Amino acid sequence: MNFIKRLFVFIICLVIVSCERKIEEKHIEERTGTKKLFLEPINQLSYEWQLVFIKNGTSKDSVLSNDIQFINDSILKGKFKLDISKYEIESRKKECYPIWLRKKLFDEFYNEGYNNLGDLNGDNKTDSVFVLHALNYCEEGDSYYFTDNSIPRILTDSNCCHPSNIINIGDIDEDGKSEIAEYYSSCASRYKAITIYSLKKSKWKEIKSFSFVLNDKYFIDKDFKKLFRKTSKNHLEYYEISDVNMEGDLVAAWEKIKIE
Repeated sequence: MNFIKRLFVFIICLVIVSCERKIEEKHIEERTGTKKLFLEPINQLSYEWQLVFIKNGTSKDSVLSNDIQFINDSILKGKFKLDISKYEIESRKKECYPIWLRKKLFDEFYNEGYNNLGDLNGDNKTDSVFVLHALNYCEEGDSYYFTDNSIPRILTDSNCCHPSNIINIGDIDEDGKSEIAEYYSSCASRYKAITIYSLKKSKWKEIKSFSFVLNDKYFIDKDFKKLFRKTSKNHLEYYEISDVNMEGDLVAAWEKIKIE
């Protein structure tokens, strides 16, 4: 019953605001000769009003996917204060609305804590990585966030992300910042992928993505770092496992890449 009342009030408010905005739009058009100045406020208002409706729909056992207070207090437990304001700006531009999520979901799937990666950006401070659910409907999967708000997150289209899926592979290009590798899983298939990233101008640059097939010799939880070896400045070798043949032998080889 309360939900119906809130919906009725919301519709009435929209009708009133729409009428007021049409009058204001006519006034602006007469004064400026264009409607362009008014288009942006209309879109912002529509988005904000819909946000109000979405927020009013949450229950005691649910939370919005972008509820930063809940994330900082209940998920990160006050150990780090995440700032998602720059991502929220993009959400508003694209009109990407947050998602209703059960609080129980966070306890079951997003409570793995942090993975210590050492100093990633050369500020002599330890950086760690953690995983959060998509912030809105436009995002297709989990994201990796870092305990330094100046380090950008890594978006994925997978819901099988874990803090241990990111490792520090060292400063390959010797620019004072470490390169990282991400183990990507689609949850079901035995064919996985590993992607190498380098932090360039405060953005993650994808360097290379290569195959990793599940096998009985290399296990990602304990052998991840064994798949990489730095040979010299800017030069890295990685072990690509593209398949396992009928005899159980790995179809694999060391490949070379240059990181600048």
